[in-house]
Amino acid sequence: MNTFSLQIRVKRTDGGLERILSVARRRRFDVIRMTVNASDDDSYFDVDLTVRGERAGLTLVRQLEKLEDVADVVISDSSSELAGARTA
Repeated sequence: MNTFSLQIRVKRTDGGLERILSVARRRRFDVIRMTVNASDDDSYFDVDLTVRGERAGLTLVRQLEKLEDVADVVISDSSSELAGARTA
């Protein structure tokens, strides 16, 4: 099982957080921890998401990047399975 953390900036829209969770669930990742804070200007949510799954983490990262409400996805750990993705 792979466990990794992501930092996600998502627009504060109806259903934005639910779409992030839905993508994680569809890609068969278990959410271990999720912390959400409003940005300073209240137009975004800054999400720290820790997930665990058997699939490659890049599967989840690439799908999250496709969501219209997601402004940025950054991997906050540097496990080898995520090589090639943006890291913090």
